[in-house]
Amino acid sequence: MLATRLAGLVIILNLLDAVWTLCFVEAGVADEANPLMSSALGHGAVSFMAIKLALVSLSVLLLWRLRHRKSANLALYSGATAYSLVVAYHLANAHHLVSALS
Repeated sequence: MLATRLAGLVIILNLLDAVWTLCFVEAGVADEANPLMSSALGHGAVSFMAIKLALVSLSVLLLWRLRHRKSANLALYSGATAYSLVVAYHLANAHHLVSALS
C-alpha cells in the first residue's frame, strides 16, 4: 500500500516539476540543468513532456513491480522526497516567474 502511494506521489510530483520547468524556461528565468532533458527540450515542449513523463513513469513502474524488495521501497521513498524538494524549490522561486511575466 505504501509503495502504491509513493509511486503515485512521484508521478504527480514529476508532472508538477515538468510543468514548472517549462514555465520557468519559457519565461527565460531558468535553464534545464539535466543535459538529457535539456536536449529533449530543444525538440519542443511536447517532446520534453513526453520523454520526462515516460522515463520517470517507466522507472516508477519497475520499482512498483519490485515493491516486495526493501530497496525498491527505499528508491520510491527517495524519489518522492527528491521530487518534493524540487517542487518546493520551484514554489520558492515562483516570484521570479511572476516578475518575468509582468
